[in-house]
Amino acid sequence: MKRLLLALLPWSAFAQAPPPPKTPAVPEDLPPQIKILQPGVKLTLLAEHPDLVTPTGIDVDDKGRIWVASCHTHFRPEGYDGPVHDEILVFDANGKNRRVFYNKTDATMHVECGPDGWVYLAERDRILRVKDSDGDGVGDTEQNLATMDTVADYPHNGLSGMAWHPDGGLIFSLGENFGKDWTLTGIDGATVSGRGEGGVFRCTVDGKGLRRIARGFWNPFGLLVREDGEIFAAENDPGSRPPCRLLNVVEGADYGFQWVYGRDPVHPFVAWNGELRGTLGMIHPCGEGPCAIVELGGGVMIPSWSDHSIDYFPLTRKGAGYTSQRIPLVQGSDFFRPTCMTAGRDGVFYFNDWVFSSYPIHKRGRLWKLEITNAPWIAKKEVFSPQLAHKIRSGEAKLDTAELLKLAHDDDKYLADAALTALSRAGLTVDAVKALSPADRVWAIVAMRRADMNDEKWVRAFWSDPDPEMRFECLRWTADAVLKDFMPQVEKMLTDPTLDFRLFEAVLATWNTLRGTPEAGVLNPEVLAERITNPQTPARLKGYALRLIPPNHKSLTVELLRELAKSNDEVLELEAVRSLASRKASADIAADENRKFTVRAEAILGVEDMTQLQKLSRDSNAVIKDEANRALRYTKHDHSFVMNTKRPAFDQTEAWLKMIDDLPGFADADAGRRIFFNPKIALCASCHRHSGRGNVVGPDLTLVAQQGDRAAILRSILEPHREVAPQFYPSLVKLKDGTEFTGILLRSSNTEVFRDLTGRERSFPEADIVSRTELKTSLMPPGLVLSLTDKELRDLLAFLTRK
Repeated sequence: MKRLLLALLPWSAFAQAPPPPKTPAVPEDLPPQIKILQPGVKLTLLAEHPDLVTPTGIDVDDKGRIWVASCHTHFRPEGYDGPVHDEILVFDANGKNRRVFYNKTDATMHVECGPDGWVYLAERDRILRVKDSDGDGVGDTEQNLATMDTVADYPHNGLSGMAWHPDGGLIFSLGENFGKDWTLTGIDGATVSGRGEGGVFRCTVDGKGLRRIARGFWNPFGLLVREDGEIFAAENDPGSRPPCRLLNVVEGADYGFQWVYGRDPVHPFVAWNGELRGTLGMIHPCGEGPCAIVELGGGVMIPSWSDHSIDYFPLTRKGAGYTSQRIPLVQGSDFFRPTCMTAGRDGVFYFNDWVFSSYPIHKRGRLWKLEITNAPWIAKKEVFSPQLAHKIRSGEAKLDTAELLKLAHDDDKYLADAALTALSRAGLTVDAVKALSPADRVWAIVAMRRADMNDEKWVRAFWSDPDPEMRFECLRWTADAVLKDFMPQVEKMLTDPTLDFRLFEAVLATWNTLRGTPEAGVLNPEVLAERITNPQTPARLKGYALRLIPPNHKSLTVELLRELAKSNDEVLELEAVRSLASRKASADIAADENRKFTVRAEAILGVEDMTQLQKLSRDSNAVIKDEANRALRYTKHDHSFVMNTKRPAFDQTEAWLKMIDDLPGFADADAGRRIFFNPKIALCASCHRHSGRGNVVGPDLTLVAQQGDRAAILRSILEPHREVAPQFYPSLVKLKDGTEFTGILLRSSNTEVFRDLTGRERSFPEADIVSRTELKTSLMPPGLVLSLTDKELRDLLAFLTRK
């Protein structure tokens, strides 16, 4: 289930308990309108309201009985006349003979049948087990196994999913908890503490030996542990970083997310798909709002609360990890909202249905049986001997430090992650790490984060390392561990004019974290404005801040920007001119022949006067002339643009490379940058961010040169639909007023939130939406190269591949 309230409430709303919500208005007719999309699938309704309402967790015991958590406390409306607490219900295999086993828990997210008659429950802030000790069918013995101490009380971002490990251990999960500090305490007094990120944990069947398996989740609500011990999770929410994730959870791994750093779509210390060293990404995006994951053959099924669907994901080995694709199985209407799912016997599965979109409980619910027989789309389960990654992670494979460091660089992220875990146990010393090569030093310090993030000696030893990547990792460690003793060094670094842009972002994020506002990240306009107007800020760093702040911010008067544009610092001068150009206030700079031609070229992007542009198009400087002609393109004054009519087909990348490489002269990466940000041609920055500027719609292209070769980058320009990461699939939304909207879905409940083509968030009440269709394509239209000359395409490619 998703966080509608989070999207609507200010941060201050969480400081005090809100009043009870109003009773939701529920339509009389709630047709699920089920469509079966694959052969071999059969769906049967077993029970519905009033026998069960707003159901969450579900399990089947060894006698075939169905156990359901029926929720009466999730945003309980005023005047609600149902039971005071949640009900743990038991049905027979046909959905009949309903009885109440237990009704003393609140915000109950999951139910799992365990050994010796114990029934395990996940409440928001505890894992407990209940037993019927006198045989009357009612749970009368209760035992807390793990309790969570925290100030947060939102119902479904605390403890949630549960699953049994084949060795008998209990695996359970924790959501992001609104970034509030938490401490989990096991029955034997073992504790684990954290902040700002969800986790996966395990303990024994009786709650002993509590420990964390992995970190860096938003909310791994759905958990699955296969017979071979492999753990998978369905991540329940993406916030401003879509999509929801299907994850392979391994011991010691970090999956990159920390809620404490806020909701901005960019942050230097947050990864969603393995973008940071030592973090793992997703197998594949899963449906929106998944609450469960179950095994089927060589893949998994995941129900989606917001997409009203059940999907299948075949798992294919890729090195030590997996790849997958999404195969839709069942599609329903807005009144089909599957939550938790469990496997019965012989291809039979059971799942709950919340029915209506309201988060406040609404007295509706369904229980379904899903049968899968003779289905040709089921992947065969592959049998593997223990992988090297598993042996390294468990300690079975004994490799020396040099071998582990080599593996840490490996393209197989899961193998590299195993090597990092082993390195964290290798007893490395500061002196030993200092003796390593710069590349190995970076991976060594990333590994030592896992040993003890509170051990400051590592940060202190490498704080002044000349390698910027080492300095970045020290800053990241300082922020993640909130090492407040380093505040003087951080503040000193904020006055260091030698910082590059990436380190500036890292320092700014660390400074915000240590001063108690981690959510300020690097995009908080007030913080950036203070940096720009502070006389103690070096000119270059003011320039970096200008890249990040909205150019129309109230503090950025045209007079201030003109003053900053007179700076002797190249970065600040250019960034001030770029900000002026975005406000169409740079015509005087473009005309100033005493200015450097590179500055004038940037200023031309903000010139609108046709007479001035025509004059500039006759300038003796080729750079000025070219930029002015680009500004005149598609007007009646455009006399320079000539399209090469003998270009290869779009799918002939090598031929395109040969064509532009055969051009006379040399590529100009600076011209390519101006083309990237040009508001009329190419239009790259309308969807992509680079070095702090641009929109966050498609992927950030700052480091694209490190992620693909020249041919691959050109191919993505020529054929944008050829290889689109599923997290960037747009949705076509048809609205009741007859209009259509295209954007990337961020989150969904009774209001659907999208990122539009400008990077802004747009919300639509579900009642206003006629249909939403995911498009297996790119938002980037084909044929954008038709707006570029061959030389311009060469320059753009030079910019994107510049390291």
